[in-house]
Amino acid sequence: MPRAFKLSLLLLAVAALLGFIGIRSNFFRLGPRGMALTERELATEVLGQYLAQHYPGRKVLVLSNPFTQRKGQRKEIYQFEEAGLRGLRRGLGQRLVVEAVVFPELRPEVYQNPGSSYIDPKTTTPLSYLMAEGALDAVWRQHLGAELFVSLIGLPLNVKQTEAWRNARGPKFALLLPDLRMVGDQKTVRDALEARKIAAIILKRPNAPAEDVPLGKDLQKEFAERYFLVVPETAEPLLNQYPRLF
Repeated sequence: MPRAFKLSLLLLAVAALLGFIGIRSNFFRLGPRGMALTERELATEVLGQYLAQHYPGRKVLVLSNPFTQRKGQRKEIYQFEEAGLRGLRRGLGQRLVVEAVVFPELRPEVYQNPGSSYIDPKTTTPLSYLMAEGALDAVWRQHLGAELFVSLIGLPLNVKQTEAWRNARGPKFALLLPDLRMVGDQKTVRDALEARKIAAIILKRPNAPAEDVPLGKDLQKEFAERYFLVVPETAEPLLNQYPRLF
């Protein structure tokens, strides 16, 4: 199938998803922080729409930020969690059941002294470096009926050694702006997509507008300028055009 045709299919798929998204007042907050929040909300809504269309009836577990369960954090930590969950729930609609929003356990020293733990400054998901050993498997064992894990915080460093990842009956993963180095090199990520272990990924588009650039009213255009929805069928054409996308 020609590359141009595949990319056209990708754009049509995104357009179809965004066709369900109406213009809402909370997409037009003022200020740089508000704009970043609206971007996140838009991204998770598109992710939810894709999952609702392709995995209807499945039970969903959402992995979210454990720091939001503690008082005294910076205001934006709570705001970003709320924006991500709001968009995701709107995208999922009634076609998927959110069994629970869970907050994976962090290493004990993180709570005592958060600044003491190494975090790669290049990562898009700092919590990947802070999750406790076995945290993902603990969540999975508590929610064995959940077939889709939607992670708003990335994957743990040791994800490839977890039972949740290795077990053929383990969950599929949908990821928001993940650090895919946790999965491995490009071939390993492509294999995970092909095997449907990774159901969908939202990635930032190269040369996307800065977060302080307001969203316009055409949300289809705004998503396409800022993000890619990477799914098993679109990974190859996207990598052909952007070889270093992941």
